[in-house]
Amino acid sequence: MTLLNKFGLMLLLTTLLTSCGKDFLEVAPKGSLIASKTFEYENMLYTSQSIGFDIPLLVLGDDVSTLSTYFNATNLRFQRLFRWEADVYEQEQSASELQDPIKNIYLYNKIINEVMSSEEGSMAYKRSIQAEAIASRAYFNMMLVNYYGKPYNPETAATDLGIPLITIADVTQNNFTRATVKEVYESIIADLKSSIPDMPINVPHRLRMCRAAAELTLAKIYWFMADYKSALEWIKTAKEHLPTSFEVGLYDFNQTYTNPNWSVGSGFNNIQDVMVRISISQWILNGNEILLAPWVNELYKPNDMRLKSFTNVPYQGTGTFPVTGMKRRKGPTGAQVAHGVTMPDVTLMQAECEARLDLTDEARTTLVNFRKMRMPEADAVVNAVSKDDLIRFVIEERVREFALYGHRWLDMRRLSNDPLFKNTTYTHITYDGQNGAIMESHTLDPLRLTLRLPRGVIDANPGMPNNP
Repeated sequence: MTLLNKFGLMLLLTTLLTSCGKDFLEVAPKGSLIASKTFEYENMLYTSQSIGFDIPLLVLGDDVSTLSTYFNATNLRFQRLFRWEADVYEQEQSASELQDPIKNIYLYNKIINEVMSSEEGSMAYKRSIQAEAIASRAYFNMMLVNYYGKPYNPETAATDLGIPLITIADVTQNNFTRATVKEVYESIIADLKSSIPDMPINVPHRLRMCRAAAELTLAKIYWFMADYKSALEWIKTAKEHLPTSFEVGLYDFNQTYTNPNWSVGSGFNNIQDVMVRISISQWILNGNEILLAPWVNELYKPNDMRLKSFTNVPYQGTGTFPVTGMKRRKGPTGAQVAHGVTMPDVTLMQAECEARLDLTDEARTTLVNFRKMRMPEADAVVNAVSKDDLIRFVIEERVREFALYGHRWLDMRRLSNDPLFKNTTYTHITYDGQNGAIMESHTLDPLRLTLRLPRGVIDANPGMPNNP
């Protein structure tokens, strides 16, 4: 059994046996877990929301800066990520950003391959559970290929290495082949399109993938591919299928972003989440390692309510950070970093698609309506007129909305092939913790837009090539 598989099985067993009970689960000879009834397969879908602990996305974006005082006390993994080094892990170290998606994909494959022959439940019910698992597998494959595959480029995607496409629930499998980026994207699209017709509009909880979440995941994969027409079409389709079994929408921060008593739901109760996928991070809220880069602070207007999410006072410290504009995030959702499918992300994706398709009036309206929920109406104006200026404005709005939450790294990746942004230079700066002087500056090598697989995984899978 490979190192990758060992970790996947260990985490899967821990999660399932503590979440679903032992009464219907065993370890079969080939390492698979046994369920017999359809509702038991459905229950497994509640155990697959984690995207990893302290995920690299939080460190890799250029919206992050740091102070030597805190940086020098961090572990090597953090330091290597911040410096955009080629190898992040020692041989014996594991990567939860790889383990958790692989664990979840194992679980989804089990459901996909077995639920149709399960006991009890109608065929329509079984198809809906299978469809949800297929679409959920597609979501995690999308995450993995955005770590370990090059940013999608139609000219090279057919030869760029992506990730292994795992379609069976066999933890003894040890012959992995990396599909190309094109093959991975085609597989994700095929999974989503095949599953959407059988997916319900309403699901019991935002932990689960509803039809709109699947459609918006499909929109996002097209967005990563720069197919903005298809992305916009799927966004519009999904908005007609938003669930009513729980509240979905945007918070008006003018009303709810009162500090220090946040009136914004956290965890699994945030109405902005259509589908929850989270990372628990010790770097957010109760740490000083990840700090707002000063250039990001300059993007906000003084009355932008999102500024209430930050403070220039160190956690459990005194005084203020010694660099103007450097801040840490203090809210509103605690140590849970939400990705999944969220309405702020969807709205800004829509605005970008509209701008890129020369629908400038629509893009401006989408942006203004969004910004009205983040600041006083008088400040929500969008002065950008031309197509290119609107696109740039959307990218800056994404920085303001998602600062220190990891989205910036994914934008840096996809924009690396965009004529408007491909010549952008990205830097990470370490400032002196005492006087704020620049101590180190690191410039991103484009090769590092793609993470190398952990050393232990490569060593345990002879013949699998790593990234440069």
